[in-house]
Amino acid sequence: MFLGLRDLVHAKGRFTLIGAVVGLITLLLVMLTGLTGGLGQQNTSALEELDPDRYVFTATNPDAEDADVSFTDSQVNSELVEQWQGMVGVDTVVPLGATQTRLEATGASSVAVLGLPTGTQLPGGDQLGEGIVLSESITKEQDVAVGDTVTLGGRDVAVTGITADEFYSHSPVVWADTETWTDVAHVSDGIIGTVLMVDGSLDKDAWDAAAATTGTEAVVTGGAFAGLPAYSSEQGSLVAMQGFLYAISALVTVSFLTVWTIQRTRDLSILRALGASGRYLLRDALGQSAVILAIGAIAGALLGWGLGTLAGQAVPFELTAVTVVGPAVGIWLLGILGAFFATRKVSQVDPMIALGGNA
Repeated sequence: MFLGLRDLVHAKGRFTLIGAVVGLITLLLVMLTGLTGGLGQQNTSALEELDPDRYVFTATNPDAEDADVSFTDSQVNSELVEQWQGMVGVDTVVPLGATQTRLEATGASSVAVLGLPTGTQLPGGDQLGEGIVLSESITKEQDVAVGDTVTLGGRDVAVTGITADEFYSHSPVVWADTETWTDVAHVSDGIIGTVLMVDGSLDKDAWDAAAATTGTEAVVTGGAFAGLPAYSSEQGSLVAMQGFLYAISALVTVSFLTVWTIQRTRDLSILRALGASGRYLLRDALGQSAVILAIGAIAGALLGWGLGTLAGQAVPFELTAVTVVGPAVGIWLLGILGAFFATRKVSQVDPMIALGGNA
């Protein structure tokens, strides 16, 4: 890598430009990846924390091969609970109600109300009693405490607990007992929830058979996300944007390094004339590219980490090793792949170019 390192030292401006472009693309990807994760968490964190073996939905179209799941359309009753409790291998069946409404205290907030039977253990370890348990962000926004009475969906209810923030469909969660939920959700008589949370020791075929027997759809936690309004389209759009940025980064890297390789042709030809092998020249070119890409990707990741820390105070943003290191590594690997295509011809450089081209 002697020639490659020498070029890095003596052509600082050119390599600074390439590194800056790589860094900016990495920054954009870190921010977009963090935002995608943050928005996903605001949609699904409550469902992820509950995490039963299966969420069971009433099928919106039972005759279809791949019936859709929907938290909006699904409703469960006591009869369905008993049917699932009677299945071999099923341990627990808990109805979960989900609806969105307004909570009023010192002001008004849009909230998601998740209803569970009294005595159910909530995420964080607390047991649900009569009344409601508020997410911490709601108590701060509305300036309420345990023992206060708030208006939830037009009904006055007592606050019996406060727990860590969980979100459902971009709204902070209010945990309520099933009776309170049915009043707030204004459901028909006999309806005790939106879906069932089922735990058991069934294999995949047994789960499918149980769902077919009861006329329901049983899906894992990740599959239940598709039942949230606009979740798939929101995540799909953001992931597609990430894909475009990765593709753009590869194209930019190929373009820069192709031009740079053409400009280095005479230097490479001299090395060939002095006896350097094609493999040596290729290693030199790829090594130089790896250094530039690493510097740019690391700088972009560090800047993204700093800006992500600030952004997390204002918008939903997931700042983890995956959302920061992942894009940087992805950019570097794609850059190396692009660099290989841009520089692969250096191993075929004609040493005659160094001798004037007419010898």
